[in-house]
Amino acid sequence: MNFFKKIFSSKIEKPKTESHFDKYRKELDELNLKSISDLENLVKPLIRQTTKLEIQPASRPPENSQFESHFGGQPYFEKGEQWPKSKNGKHLDFIFQVFNSPELELPKSIELVQFFYDWEDFPWDTSDNGWLVKTYKQVDKGKAEFVAKPEEIEKSKFCKIEFKPTQSLPDWEGIDLFGNDASKLSCVLNEDEPWDSYDQIVTKLIGEQDYQSQLGGYPKWVQGESTPIDNEGKPMKLLFQIDSEDNAGIMWGDVGLIYVFYDEKSKRIEFNLQCH
Repeated sequence: MNFFKKIFSSKIEKPKTESHFDKYRKELDELNLKSISDLENLVKPLIRQTTKLEIQPASRPPENSQFESHFGGQPYFEKGEQWPKSKNGKHLDFIFQVFNSPELELPKSIELVQFFYDWEDFPWDTSDNGWLVKTYKQVDKGKAEFVAKPEEIEKSKFCKIEFKPTQSLPDWEGIDLFGNDASKLSCVLNEDEPWDSYDQIVTKLIGEQDYQSQLGGYPKWVQGESTPIDNEGKPMKLLFQIDSEDNAGIMWGDVGLIYVFYDEKSKRIEFNLQCH
């Protein structure tokens, strides 16, 4: 190579840029995180207990059904209360209620949670009108009062709920929020399919996760990670997630789900609907 060739060739040569995989690998090497077993050890502490809601086929409501957990039918009310309305004065449909008990994954500060929704307005997120999460710190059945369902609301199917304890982990869309090192390690273990190693560990630890109605745990998003952040900058905890349920005659858009988050400190509630 002559002198001029050396000069010009050196000018066009560019230093190799570091890929984000290389960056992850360096960061993980410093933490001595390299193997699939290391990934498993990172993921295990993230497991959260969850209560799966198994909605039973429609049946005839029992007497005093307002004192039971169920979809459709008659909600619990106390003296002086009225059927919930949206901001424009329209009555909301009653979707479901759950009475808390020690085996359920609901905050101890909530004894009863109810959800109401306007199918015509079809709200998609917190800022939309037409949805209501109603909670009771304490339930006094001596104060219970029957409130008739408004005539303009169509009759809904009464469905009992069976509760099943399960476990959950963040889906791949949300792992960065709860386990950033686990996300990085999964990426470097399989650069072509960065989610693959993480999904393998999730299946090994708790089984395959599918869309379901549940209390607590982590959301399983349809269209992408949307967990709201609390006033301290941390991800808010999922209060409940409700799938489209054939038995109850519920369809959120195109086979979607609703997600409700709750911050115990501020009592803040966030709502989101996603569908396919």
